[in-house]
Amino acid sequence: MNTLTGMHRNADPDHSGQPLPARVRRAPFTGERAVEAGLNWSQQEIWALIEKSAPDHHVYNVVEAFRVPPAVRPTEDECLDALSFLLTRHEALRSVFPRTPDGRVVQRVLTEGELPVEFVDTPTTTGDEIGVLERFFATRRFSFADELPMRLVLLVTEGRVWGGVYVFSHMAVDWYALQHLAEEVAEYFRNGRTLAPLPPGTMTSAGLAEWQQSPDGIRRRDRTLAHVAALYRDRPPLALPPAVADLPEASAYRQAALRSRAAQHAAARIAEDTGLSVAAVIVGATALLLRELTGGDRVDLHLTSSQRFGRDSRTTIATMMQESYFSVDLTGADLPEAVKRSWPAAITAFQRSGCDADSMNRLLAELGDGPDAPLRFAYCLNDRRTLPADRAVRRDVPAADLLSGTVLTWLPVTEQEPFYLIVDDGEEAAGAAGEGAGQYLEFSLTCDIRHITEARMESFLRELERSLVALADSTA
Repeated sequence: MNTLTGMHRNADPDHSGQPLPARVRRAPFTGERAVEAGLNWSQQEIWALIEKSAPDHHVYNVVEAFRVPPAVRPTEDECLDALSFLLTRHEALRSVFPRTPDGRVVQRVLTEGELPVEFVDTPTTTGDEIGVLERFFATRRFSFADELPMRLVLLVTEGRVWGGVYVFSHMAVDWYALQHLAEEVAEYFRNGRTLAPLPPGTMTSAGLAEWQQSPDGIRRRDRTLAHVAALYRDRPPLALPPAVADLPEASAYRQAALRSRAAQHAAARIAEDTGLSVAAVIVGATALLLRELTGGDRVDLHLTSSQRFGRDSRTTIATMMQESYFSVDLTGADLPEAVKRSWPAAITAFQRSGCDADSMNRLLAELGDGPDAPLRFAYCLNDRRTLPADRAVRRDVPAADLLSGTVLTWLPVTEQEPFYLIVDDGEEAAGAAGEGAGQYLEFSLTCDIRHITEARMESFLRELERSLVALADSTA
């Protein structure tokens, strides 16, 4: 069990809240080396989004509340010691992002410094304070040039830390890095407050940026560029439906989320029946619904690729996610066929991903109508699931029996994207009969409602769930 048990992945960026009275203490660190490098390719993508969203770039922070299991609950000093250990261990956590005199943003790894940590005293461990703190921290922007890419507030009762809120800059970590950090925290406290040294050759963010300029990195870049050029030299990617409303840009986006045990149960059943993965099922079902939404048989998507393909990078603490370019022809396909066709297309997209921002921008300008009107991609799917898929799939419970537990909510907008589907998973208390083993899928969809109305957004999410359930139960 992770020492840090996540409660929420998306905080409310529009609610300023107020901080609670806090004491500030500091976790010092002394790293092995100082180094300065350019941004790696993923950081270049994130930085472009940050600049585009300014001054609201806090929407690209990773904010999460957590509780510490009762059996662990450390003291303040033990928490500070753990932070010092991790800051010393991982270069990404002790990096800043200043500009050079020529205007380039770089990553600069510090050899020493301190992380300020806020401690809030609470009378109980009921958790009423967590929401206030999460909302407050969600709106605070990082000062990239001189501030470490991590903030932490810890809640203390009777001298023991029982929960808190952390904030990371996406310039330093992604979801996979956070998952590995949580595992390290658990192991650190389980193993007597120490960890084995990092294996020789473990990739760092600065080291990754340097590799990407090597001959091997350049070959990977060129393979990606050739893949994109081959797909779109003679045609544009799938377009948005025609505009149905005329709204100001600032109010043109909505975000909805559908949490469904039925979809989780159905997708796992389909994956078992087809011998493919839940990821394959999700991308196939999404692509098929986009065909129905747009009327286009050739479906084009940005898929988010972890870029963790080698043993030296699977546990790298860095941001490494990059957009990959997925395209599949679904002419005449039903859902099983869409899944079958989509998965090899996704594998190809992942294998041919990874490129610096300047090179890709030049190519998209060439394929489009120049630098002011480059080729644009309307649809993005980001599968962020982290739970292991190692549980036996129950065959005695129809997926349709779980539909009554589905919840759809409208959320504050966190990205201004024309169509952006995020897939998360989670666990909650099982139903009376243990349905779904407590697991669910959550589909969070952001759309430009000038093209895809709120009604069509809700219809898309519910049809995504319905199509999975119908296929799973038809083969029971």
